[in-house]
Amino acid sequence: MSTQPYIVTLKPKRLLLNPKFEGYKLKLFDERTRLQHFPLPPPGISISRFSGSKLSYKEIQNRIHYNHLFLGYETIDKKSVCFYFDKEFYISMIEYDQTSNFITTHRLVNIPQFLDDQTHTEVRDALTPNLEYPSLKALSSTLLLVTSGSGMIVLVKIVNEESNNYYGKIIHQTNINICSEDEPMDKNMSNRIPFVILDGKIVGEGDNAYILFSIYYTVPRQENSITDNLPKDNSRKILFDVSLLKMSLEHPYCIQTLHTLRGTETPLYYNIDIHGDGYVIGSNVEYDIIKRSSDQEFKVDELDKPDNVVQSKQDIEMKETKFDNDDKVAPYIWTQTSTDLTICFQLAPDTPKTAVHCNFTQTHLSLTIDIDSNTNNTDLFPQSPIPCYAFTHLFDLIDPSSSLWTIEPKIGLLTLHLEKHHHNTRWSHVFQQDDGVFETIDPNEFAEFRERLEKYTAEFNDSKIGHQGILDALKHPIGHEMEESIDFENHAAIFMWVDIDGKIGAKTSAGGHEFISRQFEIEISDKQKLISDVSPMPSVCLRSDVDGLVYTISRPSERSEPNASSLVMEHSTTFNAFAFVQASKREKNFVFHDPDNRFVMILEGKHHAFVYWHNKDRVKYDDQFVVDFSEKINKDTDIIGVQMVASKEAVIMVLVPDS
Repeated sequence: MSTQPYIVTLKPKRLLLNPKFEGYKLKLFDERTRLQHFPLPPPGISISRFSGSKLSYKEIQNRIHYNHLFLGYETIDKKSVCFYFDKEFYISMIEYDQTSNFITTHRLVNIPQFLDDQTHTEVRDALTPNLEYPSLKALSSTLLLVTSGSGMIVLVKIVNEESNNYYGKIIHQTNINICSEDEPMDKNMSNRIPFVILDGKIVGEGDNAYILFSIYYTVPRQENSITDNLPKDNSRKILFDVSLLKMSLEHPYCIQTLHTLRGTETPLYYNIDIHGDGYVIGSNVEYDIIKRSSDQEFKVDELDKPDNVVQSKQDIEMKETKFDNDDKVAPYIWTQTSTDLTICFQLAPDTPKTAVHCNFTQTHLSLTIDIDSNTNNTDLFPQSPIPCYAFTHLFDLIDPSSSLWTIEPKIGLLTLHLEKHHHNTRWSHVFQQDDGVFETIDPNEFAEFRERLEKYTAEFNDSKIGHQGILDALKHPIGHEMEESIDFENHAAIFMWVDIDGKIGAKTSAGGHEFISRQFEIEISDKQKLISDVSPMPSVCLRSDVDGLVYTISRPSERSEPNASSLVMEHSTTFNAFAFVQASKREKNFVFHDPDNRFVMILEGKHHAFVYWHNKDRVKYDDQFVVDFSEKINKDTDIIGVQMVASKEAVIMVLVPDS
């Protein structure tokens, strides 16, 4: 009999809040003395943002915010280490000497994208368009767990020659097959899915030691459903699997999949317990367990299924008939200025003003359109769905009294004008639950949109053909997907403790806080030592009103009470007004906070870092630094990686490509 997970409530400490805080004061950051530039050795690094394949919005976001700089363990002579992949797919090791404040690079080893036996053209063609960026995890000062981004896992040993010249040696490489183990590997090349390494640790000691690591990957569309009973419409949603695997440290390096989670988002936070008992995962959504062990499918009991999974056969058939067309266009176009938003919907020509029901509140939009099959409203080309938003949460606050809507009935153009409550705040999307509709930057596209409406209006007015079929296709409103935002109010992050067997032992309660950042990664041997009976993990910063609250995350190694929680999250620090400040940053690449909670950093756009310092006392003002990289790097170059290489001195290493 399964037990319910322990519910963890996030409780802000009032003594750590500062209601008297008024803002940040800008302090001078001297780039001449505090910022150093080290050119990368040939062949350098160059990042291709996106492949030529069709990627979903979530997959694109994952690539935009991908950290291409990986932290390593200190060398014997106490030098900090980071890694990156160069243009020719070599792992390059960066040594940072705190004494001399200088770096040295070592080119370790070339990582093949495919094994030698994968010479079949059709296999390469199937995998290449959807390759992930390569990733690695340092397991020790001499061992790296690496993936090429094509579905292959590699173990690399770092060898130190007498002259302190390092090189790498591949000691094992194999493909990870997402199919069950009873299917031959060589017959399932097409099922080898590109993945990204989330975390990895060596667990145990001596002969009992093994590697425990986790990966995530995009679920193939043909398998994109949690159970066989789900409607076909669910296959449109992009799903991600998170698998925990176990790998032996000796030949033949057997790999076993312990369990797999599935959800609609990639993790924002993931950390394996240092004892190997399980891990903590955090995301904007809750994950379902779909597999336990590598050779046995996890069967979901009817009582354990979410409400939207338990459906009658009749409901499934009805939904299948509604969603037999996979072609989907943007339901609207939109643009913004510093003070307002303009949103345009395409309705049927001759839609009267009385058919539009639109209401604004400070936080929500309600919009429905009456459809009368006996009127000319059916004269609409089929690509445009009917807008239906029932009290849907907006991205940010608006001023309802200054917002309005207009309609041009002849061409069916409905325009919403929303006045921003917070001027100069950039909206990344219209609604709080992102629907993947990009902002239209070019004003010419709005003109083309109007011309297209006028063209179709003329064509349909001249046509005597009925459009009942078009009307039937429009009877599913686009607002249904948006209504999922009700389940994720304020994008509250959910954190779960999952044990090694795939059992969810604890999770945070609903109505929590929005995820802002996690702390800079540090070595296990430094901060993450065993302290009494608690196994600590990296902290997170979560939004609470305008502040950013830092919560420590830990797991009691030995719980004194049988009903005690396996996940402990405690409010430890407050970054005053940081939630408000970071919301105004338009192009956040990375957001990290200091392990000792001295500062939080935003790396924005191509060449700026914003650093906000924290004072333990309740002061009215804290300090802010702005670091400008533009004099050191190409102004068109994006920041693609960041790590903290010296915790005590707060030394940050930033990675930028050559072009």
